[in-house]
Amino acid sequence: MKNILILIFPILLFTNCNNSSKVSGSENRKIELVPEPDKAERLKYEALQELKNSKCEIENPDVSLNGIELRNSESTISIIGDKDKIDKFDQYHYYSTFEKETLTLTQHPGDGKFQISIIKVELSDKESYHYREINFNSFKTQNGIKLGMSKKQIIEKIGNCYASIDSTKSYIELYYRIESPKDTKAKLLEKNNMPIYYASYKLWDDKLEKYEFGFEYP
Repeated sequence: MKNILILIFPILLFTNCNNSSKVSGSENRKIELVPEPDKAERLKYEALQELKNSKCEIENPDVSLNGIELRNSESTISIIGDKDKIDKFDQYHYYSTFEKETLTLTQHPGDGKFQISIIKVELSDKESYHYREINFNSFKTQNGIKLGMSKKQIIEKIGNCYASIDSTKSYIELYYRIESPKDTKAKLLEKNNMPIYYASYKLWDDKLEKYEFGFEYP
């Protein structure tokens, strides 16, 4: 009997250790599979910090689109008129001809009517929101940026002074930023009394499908 127990004990010990190893390995794999909850924000922060600490300067940022100039209400009224009302998000929305593109103009709280601080253009989705059409086949910035452009074409017009955000095989966001006390040669921030200018260009499969630029709410 004693000899039998001596034989059984090592077998039980080996089996128990083997099971523990499997459990531990399984737990480690589960831990590895759990995504970092704030990874996207962390990567964005790191990219922006790298851009901020660089000596890179944007020489020719986008400041207007089809004659609508940032912070210039008269230019906006000259293009779209003065009868439209702002929505609950402090925005005006318009379609290009045939509803192909959607233009969103953001007016910061406290600013005068049609004093636009952020301009956004994107491909219109399948659902019609009955926005008013304005007489442009497509929207284009003063630098010639428009939907459908490639990454190379955008960089040729705006420059290499950008942070690459959420870059994957099929998607990339080119993010430009000017933050006080830094400024452009034309003193863009100083003239508009704003602390931060940014521009975001989002491309899928090397094709620009959404972009926006303007001044963050101070």
